[in-house]
Amino acid sequence: MSIAIEIANTIEKAWSSIEPPPHEDMEYFTVGWGKGEREIFLDVKPVDIDRDNERFLVADALAEMSPRATAAYLGPYLMTFFEDLAFQESEGFFSEPMVRGSVLALLTMPRIWSDVLRPNLSQNCTIALGDAVNYILKSKEILKLNCSQVRSLERLSRSIARDIAWRPSPP
Repeated sequence: MSIAIEIANTIEKAWSSIEPPPHEDMEYFTVGWGKGEREIFLDVKPVDIDRDNERFLVADALAEMSPRATAAYLGPYLMTFFEDLAFQESEGFFSEPMVRGSVLALLTMPRIWSDVLRPNLSQNCTIALGDAVNYILKSKEILKLNCSQVRSLERLSRSIARDIAWRPSPP
């Protein structure tokens, strides 16, 4: 089994306890997005998202959600990202450019950790995200990351590592 698939499985396990965000966190979807997107996300646990749905694969929704919803639904996007990365490592090309772009754009946003992810992720999700970011950095050539993306991901990796080191372990 490839390391990318192992990371996808780790993310799935970490996000398995995450419940759907409450409706007030999904207001943008109930007002601004079409019915198809609402059906994909609204009242659906992150690990139960239909990740093969074409609307999921092309919806660049992560950065437009509330912070709690972004943290919750980052899980299925990461799972799809790493499954596609495993495919690329095996076959030499990737097939999900929108998912790849959405994930990388979100993870390289300024203050994504402090303002969105850190306050809304459990310790298990934080550890899984740290593993994911570190593997993305190890895969920077195959992912064709530019210097700015690498620097942003390195900062995110350090922030996650600091948080893991300082956050008390759950009982």
